[in-house]
Amino acid sequence: MNYLAHLFLSPNNEDWQLGSILGDFVKGPIDEQMLATHRHDVVNGIKLHRKIDVFSNNSDTFRKSAARINSKQRRFSGILIDMYFDHILAKHWSTLHSKRLADFSQYIYQVVLKDRPENPQKFRKVSRMIIDQDWFRAYTTIDGITQQIERLGCRLKRGNALLGGAKDLVAELKFFELDFFQFIEEAKDFSDHCAKKIIASNNVA
Repeated sequence: MNYLAHLFLSPNNEDWQLGSILGDFVKGPIDEQMLATHRHDVVNGIKLHRKIDVFSNNSDTFRKSAARINSKQRRFSGILIDMYFDHILAKHWSTLHSKRLADFSQYIYQVVLKDRPENPQKFRKVSRMIIDQDWFRAYTTIDGITQQIERLGCRLKRGNALLGGAKDLVAELKFFELDFFQFIEEAKDFSDHCAKKIIASNNVA
């Protein structure tokens, strides 16, 4: 899953939400060193992030959507579907979330992504770009998601393999939207259940 989807699936708590996107940048086991570096609920958010990624990778709905990607970019289908789903989520945000996307974005930019010295330097750099370029607003339009996909492609080796990466989204939008709404309902049920289990295990410990 990409950043906006992870935030959508996270409990409404700034530390959980930070962990929900920090999970792409903090690697290794959940051990004493990680617990000493990050706040307790940030680590909970990282745990949830990892579980959601496993769920996504094993989702038949996600795989069905990935199979729609053209053969030339099929090897990047997971990345592209993550981005496509963030576009569809942003586009339909008002039907899925109680807060306006503009308000939610400003909250994330100002509260969740505020600079913390314990965060990895790479994440601090990316979070600055998210804020400065207003990524979540950009996700709402085809032009915006195209630009974000191609910026991501610039960071891949051997040239930009994601040039034109939104063309399948445009060509089969209605099918990707059907996939997304099925997937996000399943993912929300899964993430809510996992968050409860994480909290319960903490209480036992």
